[in-house]
Amino acid sequence: MAEEGRDATLNDPAVPDTGTGRAGWEMEVARIYDDDRMHDAFATALDDGLDPDVRAEALAFAQSDLGRRVLQLEVSARRALLTQEIDDTAQAALERARAAPGDSAQGRALELVRDRIAANDLIDLNVSLGLNTSLAYYTGMAEAGWMAGMAGADMLALVWAQEDAIRSDVTDWAEAYFLFAYQPLNPEEMVAYIEHARSPAGDAFNRAMFRAFDTVFVDISRRVGAAMARRMMQDTL
Repeated sequence: MAEEGRDATLNDPAVPDTGTGRAGWEMEVARIYDDDRMHDAFATALDDGLDPDVRAEALAFAQSDLGRRVLQLEVSARRALLTQEIDDTAQAALERARAAPGDSAQGRALELVRDRIAANDLIDLNVSLGLNTSLAYYTGMAEAGWMAGMAGADMLALVWAQEDAIRSDVTDWAEAYFLFAYQPLNPEEMVAYIEHARSPAGDAFNRAMFRAFDTVFVDISRRVGAAMARRMMQDTL
């Protein structure tokens, strides 16, 4: 996720990729998306918000044969999708699955993926995270002087106007990602995983994880917004 953030920020078309401050900009982005700092911040936030019993059940699943396999598939898929060619392949596979009959292998695989997503309300949680981080980003820009004078209500309106686009992007990304990641799992394994995910402990862990993500990425987005504003003002001058 740190690598994803660095790549997205450095490739933002709103920021010129030339200029005397480019090297400094890259260093600042690297500091903001520092792997160790992000890991420690996330672990602390998760630890603070996690019930011990929920932790024990989540750990037991993660250490089971199915749990280990699922985690390995999710992490390897997430890293593979950093490659544009593989990301394009995953999106194309999603479009084929959406167009396939519901009783086909592709159709059934997509249905299980959607069940996995629905088990923990992953679309709504990711949309909420996206809106929160977007607001933090604009707040950081305003604090750095780029959007000075914009009222809080104006920022909220700007963020809420993005909800449909964020929801569409999140849905496409989540379905493509899980469809790609879970290819090696058979239907019985997928059902077992979904049952764990929608269990009280599985859902509680997922919500604690998203609260921790919110803590970490709201802070990061605010810092990126401030850094972006300084970079853009520097180039303007």
